[in-house]
Amino acid sequence: MRFRASAVLASALTISVGVIVILGLLLPEDLEYTGFRDVVQESAAALLQLVTITIALTIILGILNLLSVHIGRIFRRREASNASQLGALYSLVLLLGFGLVVASYALDRETSMILLETVQFPVEAALAGLLLFALVYGAFRMMRDRVTWSATLFIVTLLLVLLGALPVANGEVVQDVYEWLLEIPVTAGARGLLLGIALATLVTGMRVLIGIDRSYRE
Repeated sequence: MRFRASAVLASALTISVGVIVILGLLLPEDLEYTGFRDVVQESAAALLQLVTITIALTIILGILNLLSVHIGRIFRRREASNASQLGALYSLVLLLGFGLVVASYALDRETSMILLETVQFPVEAALAGLLLFALVYGAFRMMRDRVTWSATLFIVTLLLVLLGALPVANGEVVQDVYEWLLEIPVTAGARGLLLGIALATLVTGMRVLIGIDRSYRE
């Protein structure tokens, strides 16, 4: 069985960094060996700062790459079809929006917040409204293909949530059911998703620490 030196070095470096960060976060403050604790915690803090800087640089490089792609679409010299011309128009709108947001944030942050409230929030509200139509259409497709108890439960829950969100007079019963759905099943589902994410992160971290997962070498 052959081992490449670069692969072994990458695995050893990754495992060492993971162990140092974990020890720096988990070592108790009342540890007898204060010198060892301080060295490990300072090393872990330096590594976390390095990760933060690396993530920031990655975001900057991603933004620059996005801008270069859209600038290339606009100034591409060739006979373009209608679809590509429309894509160039979208790219121009994106670049203008990006420049406007950066300039407003650099000059006056209050203006930037006004843009956020008048543009970003309405767009998010519109997307949330489209979610309603997607749910209704999905429910229609489910009931048209095959009527099952799960599909029926989905339809009933969807109708109750929609009716509970509407300002209907004399709808106390529906409103109570709506609040119960939000407080119990929705909260339980959200916590279950968070627990699943935490467990998946823990398992992935353990696989990296013991050298089973080597995705960082690909």
